[in-house]
Amino acid sequence: MRTLSFELLPDVGSFTPLQLKPTFILSGAFSGSHRWSRAYGISHQAMIRELHTAFVVHVGKVKYLERYVYDDADKVGVTVNRRVLRDGAQVEVRATFESRPGHPVAESSLCVVPLSVVEGSAELAALPAPLPDTYLQEFEPSEIFHEPYPSPFPGVLREIVESGELLGSYEHPFFVHRQQCEFVDQWFFIESTVFAAASRERMVFEQGAKKPALRRGLSLPMRELDLLYSRPFYLFDQGRAKSRAFRSQEGVVFVHELVKEGSTDPHALVVERF
Repeated sequence: MRTLSFELLPDVGSFTPLQLKPTFILSGAFSGSHRWSRAYGISHQAMIRELHTAFVVHVGKVKYLERYVYDDADKVGVTVNRRVLRDGAQVEVRATFESRPGHPVAESSLCVVPLSVVEGSAELAALPAPLPDTYLQEFEPSEIFHEPYPSPFPGVLREIVESGELLGSYEHPFFVHRQQCEFVDQWFFIESTVFAAASRERMVFEQGAKKPALRRGLSLPMRELDLLYSRPFYLFDQGRAKSRAFRSQEGVVFVHELVKEGSTDPHALVVERF
């Protein structure tokens, strides 16, 4: 399986006081997917223009492995690989982030679903479809698999709700601005972590005095983050982060359902573990 390595230079905005931001890691993984595709196959722009194929992130994961804060930061080495799953219906992206060679500080994986773009659609209207043969030929046999991506959903949500102790709940409104969108005016998937974090922090700020366990969501670094994207938000959409906090054997887990105003079906789920 082929890998691609590159360096990122994190600045002060890449960190909280406790760790690298999940947005930095997810962005690095997604950028790494673009870099890998360009190096070993076809660029994403050419995929859209010539093969009428786009990609959407369906599941994302972040796992922190070692303490790494701004004072430690010089550069971050990123190693990425990609493999085809379900015979072309999914692409898995794996990225490892190292403070120096042999010292990983975080890892991420993405399940990316290919879409067939409706020809002539300025908004890139598209439907899920397997990768075209032209693109599949760019992968080596060792990079093509039959099995699906090992998504943590819906099992992780059921496990948290059934086995955890509910500590509190909170709803936080949000509005999708253009700065939170991609080039086709729908939200960039990474923004879901920003909406979720804002709701968590307000919950801790307003309820943490009476429920000290909630303070873990601000006083401790995050351990893991899982994301599930079901449908997009679009420019100027209004939504709510419906958040719940649970005490588990491992610590405190925050579960966020991002819903559009007037709807009950979540567009995305975000699970943060502290």
